[in-house]
Amino acid sequence: MCASAPRVIAQVVYLGSTILGKAFVQAWRQAARNARAGGEAAASGAGAAGGRGQVDALTRNLGMTLDEAANILNVQRTGIQAAEETELQKMLKNFDHLFKANAPLTAEGKPHSSHYLQSKIVRAKERIEAEMKGAMGGGPGAGPAAEGGAAAGGEAAGPKA
Repeated sequence: MCASAPRVIAQVVYLGSTILGKAFVQAWRQAARNARAGGEAAASGAGAAGGRGQVDALTRNLGMTLDEAANILNVQRTGIQAAEETELQKMLKNFDHLFKANAPLTAEGKPHSSHYLQSKIVRAKERIEAEMKGAMGGGPGAGPAAEGGAAAGGEAAGPKA
């Protein structure tokens, strides 16, 4: 009976490692299939608004959805997509106010608020500007141009605060 115990243990270890090996290979293949399917869905739905798996190019490039940017800067999404001048002015006014209100230092040099919030405000402005350029006919190249312009605007607003 004692001689068979090591044999049983060896069989259990062998069987367990075989099962785990097969499960690992199967999971790896499924992950590869999911990655391929996800890449194809993102590529086919890049310009379409809609499903959770489909993210437009501006959202991927700037890391913020249009809804999130509109909520941060308190503007209407429909006005942004139509590139209305009143929404642009409202967005710029809200941006200036929020950027100054969240300046990291007060006039006395004391910490006042959050650099993180300021960066979210700048990213929201970039996202909205990119969307407006796209609505005005700026096309798919509007993302990097808006990003550079908004970053310069954010830097210009930074020293004023």
